[in-house]
Amino acid sequence: MEKIKRLQQDFATFLEQTDFGGQPKELYEPIAYTILQSGKRLRPMLCLLANDMLGGDEQQALWPALALETFHNFTLIHDDIMDKAPLRRGKETVYQKWNSDIAILSGDAMLAKAFQFALKPKKGAELAQQLGKVAIEICEGQQMDLNFETQKEVTIDDYLEMIRLKTAVLLATALQMGATVAEAKPADIQALYDFGINIGMSFQLQDDILDLYSDVEVFGKRHGGDIADNKKTYLYLKALELAPERDRKRLQQLFALRIDHDEEEKIEEVEAIYDSLDIKGEVEQVIAEYDRKAFQALDSIGLPEERKRHLRTYAELLSGRRK
Repeated sequence: MEKIKRLQQDFATFLEQTDFGGQPKELYEPIAYTILQSGKRLRPMLCLLANDMLGGDEQQALWPALALETFHNFTLIHDDIMDKAPLRRGKETVYQKWNSDIAILSGDAMLAKAFQFALKPKKGAELAQQLGKVAIEICEGQQMDLNFETQKEVTIDDYLEMIRLKTAVLLATALQMGATVAEAKPADIQALYDFGINIGMSFQLQDDILDLYSDVEVFGKRHGGDIADNKKTYLYLKALELAPERDRKRLQQLFALRIDHDEEEKIEEVEAIYDSLDIKGEVEQVIAEYDRKAFQALDSIGLPEERKRHLRTYAELLSGRRK
């Protein structure tokens, strides 16, 4: 844990020393507001831990770590506009605090800065290519998610592919970028990428659970937001698969209601159906399988276990997260 805490502190210091100011202030203030909030900083940590595990130079790895954090926060600003989300990490979202036009422009500037940061260290061109690839994949995943809102039939496989693109690929790319800076063997870079994909799938499915089964003050988002917004998450799709005909039809009716319908009553009714089917337990089984595949990929890397210990510990902490 000491190594993890040190890397977290090193990144926090590096982030604080980065100048996100500029003129006009309306463009730059939302950037600083977003990126300097105390988020999980999961992606930079995965980058730094992968680099450390493979014996890379931390000073070189701090740049792609910063690129990843900047890029991730850019996606959040735009996601919040599309989702009309009022809160992020327990605070007002950028479009809510300022307006949508400012949020779009500030997000665009963050995207450009992310590529500038990725180009700073050695292997910069390769890192920028990796960031460009994942940026396109995330857009594909986001469009799939938008399509699901009006798509009558969404399968569990469709949903898993969407979250792979929207969430997992960025975690995988964070590990890939850390390993690239460390000039690791291609097979080890691929194994870390695979590790990241499976951790990412597990992470997003846990997010689906936490949206409904967590304390809003801990999670930082409103309770049952996915249900209120008619999101076809794994929980909903699995419930459709397992529910008796009466409950299945009722779920479909509830998820066809206008978003401005009385959401508390709707959330309570959906949650009761989920609980009757033990949907939370069903999803936790799938999460456990993704975790198993992740650690299998990590085990395949030919390094002493001591070298993998910190990354393994960090991933295990994510597996048991509450927020």
